[in-house]
Amino acid sequence: MKVPLPVRVLCPVVAAMALTSLLVVSANGSPLTVSGGTALSAAADRSLLPRPTATDTTSRPRLGTPWFADRVGGATQVISVVGAGGSDATVTTWQKSGSDWARVTGGISAKVGPQGISSSYGESSSATPAGVFGITGAFGRQADPGSGVSYFRADGSDWWVSDVSSPLYNTHQRCARGTCPFDESRSENLADQGAVYDYALVMGVNEQRVPGGGSAFFVHVTNGAATAGCVAVAASALVSIMRWVRPGAVVALTPR
Repeated sequence: MKVPLPVRVLCPVVAAMALTSLLVVSANGSPLTVSGGTALSAAADRSLLPRPTATDTTSRPRLGTPWFADRVGGATQVISVVGAGGSDATVTTWQKSGSDWARVTGGISAKVGPQGISSSYGESSSATPAGVFGITGAFGRQADPGSGVSYFRADGSDWWVSDVSSPLYNTHQRCARGTCPFDESRSENLADQGAVYDYALVMGVNEQRVPGGGSAFFVHVTNGAATAGCVAVAASALVSIMRWVRPGAVVALTPR
């Protein structure tokens, strides 16, 4: 989609206590003995145990009703992207089992377009689209990392057409440079975009291919800067997501 901005040529202090002998814990509250014969109550001993940290709790899947629950139809895998102001966003992945949603991963820092996430997007905009879109495939300059959806390895003959005057607009095409049946200068050569396209998921935005309605929207690797309308995360996070997704997965995006 569009020529990137500036690059999308195109995501309690715990105190340690050393005990020199065995600590015996009583379940009924009877005194506990530690080295030196010191007696402790069970309640007092519990105060010595490590308290759960933020990592202990947030790393576990959580059940609940996420913001997109009534918007994704029958999808059971959702990549949620919530704007955090400007070009910042947070990515969370969710899995549905029966009627319950469980968070798989959360708190993944992401970059979006400098205009944030908006329902006003298109070829002339640098906003990231708001809405729900299918994950229609994957690609990358690197070998398939084990993607759960169809993946192709991009080389110098792989293009995404952003030429609004072409009937091939917003499609993936293969052709040698200088021979393509569309304006190459207004399209993206997927091998030329650098590490940001090492791995990418294709978002099904403007699948009707309305001229000017937007093209080449991906979840790709971040370079730390705002995108030209895509979603960008760290390569390690993206590879994990790619291995998790299956056909039918969707991405749901909202400004807040």
